[in-house]
Amino acid sequence: MFLPLLVPPFIHPKAMLPTFDRVILEWLNQYVHQSALLDTCLDFLSYNNLLKGVIFTVVLWWTWFKCGDTPSGNACRSIVIGVLAGCFVGMAATRMLTHAFPERPRPLHNTEMQLEPVHPQLLADSADNSSFPSDHATIFFALATGMLFLSRPIGIASLLYVVFFICVPRLYLGLHYPTDLVAGGIIGVATAVAANLPAVRQRYWLPIVQWHYKHPSPFYVGFFLMSYQLDELFAGVRQLMHFVANLI
Repeated sequence: MFLPLLVPPFIHPKAMLPTFDRVILEWLNQYVHQSALLDTCLDFLSYNNLLKGVIFTVVLWWTWFKCGDTPSGNACRSIVIGVLAGCFVGMAATRMLTHAFPERPRPLHNTEMQLEPVHPQLLADSADNSSFPSDHATIFFALATGMLFLSRPIGIASLLYVVFFICVPRLYLGLHYPTDLVAGGIIGVATAVAANLPAVRQRYWLPIVQWHYKHPSPFYVGFFLMSYQLDELFAGVRQLMHFVANLI
């Protein structure tokens, strides 16, 4: 009986939609169907993994080998591992929050709003789970924040890319509320910073870098699998966990 008092009102299923969310979503939705090119491009950006996780994966692999086998290179490589760890921890935190809070329907399915879908199939594709918080925002803000530890110009470019090429299409298509993205972004930034604290890198990630010289085969298999999960937003891991949970 006290649960509604403990749940933030902006994510409670019976709460009125906050003005912040409504104004932004309705403003963007007025442009739906005004330009077929705009609709097609933003829909493509939202679902094409090559222009999302793959880009960041390429940068991480490139950076790993560019760092080199030197003491300074090992420190650089520990940051790469920290970036991956921050994404993994952020994703885990996001999924736990998704199950901890009441389900929040995506904007396209919110009866308080009458958003026009870009295409009819989008309604079926978006009826999968709660929208709060956004796992897209968590992963990609974690990645972009991690890039700042590797290179400030690349990090700033990554943050801008995440905002305009990852988050804006999700809003335009009605797949997330702005507050979903803000919450996911905060989680991603926090876990990326925590995973790349100097003490954390020295204690946890640098030993992994040293270990990989002795055992390159298992290391690069794991490195590949981890970066592959970034490409598909941990969909395989989530499906496996869901399958195991149902079996249990």
